[in-house]
Amino acid sequence: MKILSSAIVVTVVAVLTSVAAASQLPARALYQAQLTDRAHASQVKTVEIAVGPADDGNLQWYRLKCSKINGESFCIWLLCDANPFNPDAKDTEFLRYILQEGNQTPVEYVQTRSGRALLPIWDFAGELLPQARGENEGILFAKGKFLGHPLIRQKILPPVRVKPPKDITRLVLNDELIIGTGRNFRDDGRGRKSRKDNYGYVPFTEADYDKMIAAGINYFTAAPDQVEWIWRRPVFYDARSKGVSFPEVLYRSNFLGHSMFIDEPACRLAGKYPPNAHTSVAVKMIRDYIGNKQNKDYYRFGLIKAGIDLGDMKLIEPVPIWETYVGTSYYQLAANPYGFVQECRWKIDPDHDTEQLCMLQRLNEDYDADIPVTPRNLFLWFYSQMTGSARIFDSRWGMSIYGQAQPELRLPSMKLAHDMGASFIWFWTSDHDHHVSWTEQLALTEAIREYEKENPRPPLKQLLRKAKTAIVLPYGYTLPSIWQLHMWGTHLYATDRKNELGLAYKEVLKPAVKEIGRCLRNDIPYDVIPAGPEFDPTAYDEVIRITEDARKIPPASRRH
Repeated sequence: MKILSSAIVVTVVAVLTSVAAASQLPARALYQAQLTDRAHASQVKTVEIAVGPADDGNLQWYRLKCSKINGESFCIWLLCDANPFNPDAKDTEFLRYILQEGNQTPVEYVQTRSGRALLPIWDFAGELLPQARGENEGILFAKGKFLGHPLIRQKILPPVRVKPPKDITRLVLNDELIIGTGRNFRDDGRGRKSRKDNYGYVPFTEADYDKMIAAGINYFTAAPDQVEWIWRRPVFYDARSKGVSFPEVLYRSNFLGHSMFIDEPACRLAGKYPPNAHTSVAVKMIRDYIGNKQNKDYYRFGLIKAGIDLGDMKLIEPVPIWETYVGTSYYQLAANPYGFVQECRWKIDPDHDTEQLCMLQRLNEDYDADIPVTPRNLFLWFYSQMTGSARIFDSRWGMSIYGQAQPELRLPSMKLAHDMGASFIWFWTSDHDHHVSWTEQLALTEAIREYEKENPRPPLKQLLRKAKTAIVLPYGYTLPSIWQLHMWGTHLYATDRKNELGLAYKEVLKPAVKEIGRCLRNDIPYDVIPAGPEFDPTAYDEVIRITEDARKIPPASRRH
């Protein structure tokens, strides 16, 4: 019994010593990932975590040295005000974030407005950092999870001083105004023989990237060989790798995954709704379509296909929607609340050579609206259908210039989008009339970046809350679209079709269009929003509801 008692005492002392070491600063420990037999050579097998106080006594430095099965390694430094491994600490503030891949120069990612850490787009604290699990003591937890797999502490190591590395490359990234194009090539500058012909295109070279970055373009879609020219520069990019790039690329704050956008869900569904279907069918179909795209086209599925065992990592990739029919923004953001970007093919001059409608003129004619025909009102007609939706879903919105847009309307529409809090300004490259020339993309970008410097914006959320008036449509309805003035961008929801109350959609929408005209004539900022479950009427001073029987419920009649 004495021998057994001595063993127990030794064990207890060892455990208590381990607990004390894990709780005090500085501290250091080695962890082992519990991987399956299917583990890929690129997966992390061990993590050394070191923690120590910063010069500011209220902050701590955290260093993670990650070693992979194939012998490669990377290292992360974090400056935080709380323990980032504690899953209950939701408000941990990351002041600095540094990544070193192998023996390369460390890169620090900095957000332009705050001057503090810009973190990767993924669930950084929840999936890219170790997270303690179960009953754990101190900062150096005994059991946890990392990159989708269990993580077990192997041993406590002698503490070391934790400090940031030397010779850091500092990337200051503007994530509040992202300007770019969805192609990794440009036109060759030779024009085209006729309207029926396409332009000639050539891949971006390293010199092209230098010109674009100098102009202010800060988002690129890149081929694997082009990534080497841009990934250590203060720009964002999406790309597909030649081989398996895991997990280091996830820790690059300027890497935005595989896809720049989800392409035109409403356009692609325009002819596929069942004849005579209720508007609720369109709502469900568009949400299902977006969910299906998210489940097939994202970065995580490329990793799985390459043999990476992600465990229980969701690895959700935030991808905005690029769309023509902006009236569907609410329904689409409900399914994908990251962002919504309008395809802008502005036309206000009836003699401008394009198939687009003169939107305001047609609205005045068809809806007796009396909207002043000005460029600003044209832009606001569309922007107001996105700002309210972005506000509700705490999302982002933006616009893009297409070749069909009247040239004199392009820069003014970009400036107004900037002033209203747009996060995205994009250009379409390729495909005949849709194409915007590369030289014009550079010129427009230089102009809007200069405007941005001269007109600094308050925080974007503040701009999204500028409108005090909400014009609320019946749920399932949209305002007329830019092609044929139909709802949902399709003849299947033509505005002369009757609803279940026997009223034409046009008659239901007419009071809303007239209220928009009132706001535009009187320079009243407004949002157009469907009466969906997420809409909060208390967020606005004036709420004008339109019902399916074409009644307008004035502000005094609304109930909170």
